Amino acid sequence: MKFNALFMLIFLGVIFQVVRKPFEFEKLTKFTNVFIPFYSIIMFITTMVWNLTNIVILLFLLMLSVFIALFQASKVQIKKMPGKGNNNQMLVYVRKGYPYLLGWVIIFLTGIGCSLFFESVTKEFIFRELFSEIKSEFLVYSIFSQQKNWYVWLMSGVTSFLYIKILEFKNPDIKSALHNNKKTHS
Repeated sequence: MKFNALFMLIFLGVIFQVVRKPFEFEKLTKFTNVFIPFYSIIMFITTMVWNLTNIVILLFLLMLSVFIALFQASKVQIKKMPGKGNNNQMLVYVRKGYPYLLGWVIIFLTGIGCSLFFESVTKEFIFRELFSEIKSEFLVYSIFSQQKNWYVWLMSGVTSFLYIKILEFKNPDIKSALHNNKKTHS
């Protein structure tokens, strides 16, 4: 795959944006934090080939996903701000920090490792996967046009779901913000 200078410059700019994103406060949304993990888990269920080898790998990836989610949620900072509109609902913003970014990298590398196990992997494949993951971080709706393997859907869905559940446990305002309750805790 040949990269021209303009494409490489744009690609590096997008990578910079994705790397910078966890260090800025962003508003929690039901779409990215509830619907996308649910969709990913559904896609895992529909793409999984249920055989003994895959089930063993599944168990390992589930355990790894739990540790990644715990790590990703470990340094999250939460900020509440008054919402705009008539309902006086507080908006909740989170800064994910470096554990989230590092967890994302671990998930990506684990996906590449699984791909090495299941299929032949080329440099082009790795760049295509990296581009796909960056695109889904940068353009959330692109997840609906992506074809991923069951292990990527599994890790994306499980870590995202557990990450949010851990944050909800740590701070009830997260749950209120995601489930559209009228009041948040003070």
